[in-house]
Amino acid sequence: MTDPISAGLAPPLPPPLEPVQPVPTPQTLQQSAPPQARAQVDGLTLPQLDTLREQVDALPLAERQTLANDLAGKLDAPQLRKLEAAFGQDTIADAVDRRSNADVREAYAALPREGGLIDGVVDTVKNWLGLDESTDTHEISATVTNPDSGEINDATWTVDEQGRPVHAEGTLRTVFSKIERSDAETQAQRTAADRGVEGDQGGHVFGHRFVTDQGLKNLFPQNGNFNMGAYKTLENEWAAWVDKGMDVRIDIDLTPREVDRPDRVRISYDVIDPADGSRVYDQRVTFENRAGQHYDRVDGPQMDELIAAGS
Repeated sequence: MTDPISAGLAPPLPPPLEPVQPVPTPQTLQQSAPPQARAQVDGLTLPQLDTLREQVDALPLAERQTLANDLAGKLDAPQLRKLEAAFGQDTIADAVDRRSNADVREAYAALPREGGLIDGVVDTVKNWLGLDESTDTHEISATVTNPDSGEINDATWTVDEQGRPVHAEGTLRTVFSKIERSDAETQAQRTAADRGVEGDQGGHVFGHRFVTDQGLKNLFPQNGNFNMGAYKTLENEWAAWVDKGMDVRIDIDLTPREVDRPDRVRISYDVIDPADGSRVYDQRVTFENRAGQHYDRVDGPQMDELIAAGS
């Protein structure tokens, strides 16, 4: 029997779909008025934050800091905390100190660092990016002393249940010269390479010249061109900073986790003058684990200028 009320009536139209907001670029955020910029950041989804992070990583250091400074002058504390996932906590905190008004600085400092809503957003972003530590991992630390100078490099690796590195951090103060690799280290490099694909090498997370023989916790399958090209260029830059008397504090993430071969290497590092603890330089870079990667290193004269400016 036909329902006399609905007979002959067309079904109701579904509600209109919400328009998909485009991902704001760094330039868009910089050029937007404060209310628009706040709305854009509030509306960022996790995939969009990941895209923004990649765009920010691609910016030269000076442009990245200028952008963060501009945003600190027009965003409120919650949006600035959210952008830590794209810019890094140190960059945003520095920008807040430089450009935010007193009310925003106070509100930003008062935001909870543990267990709060904003921290939950940042943790969720880390999970999306593959940077969470929810897997069965443990840390292994090592301290290596240079017998010639007595200076110490220290490093800590986070490895998964199969011993594969997923994260590493350390401080470099010295460079070892003429250190031969043991047979065990050479075998570990072959083992790491065998976990990858054709053309991979057993690449060091921290170069052998910084931490000597550390075995599989310091190795991952790395495209040979990347290992001997962009990654080596970056390591040469670290060594040059150390030769200038600076400490280099490094943080490295290999993603995704729980795989034999990471697809991406995210690196951030700070150059610290040990004389007074001031930060001379900082850098963030993301590499794909494939051929054709490029890195523009800081040369010697630039280092001298940065050290002089920070003193």
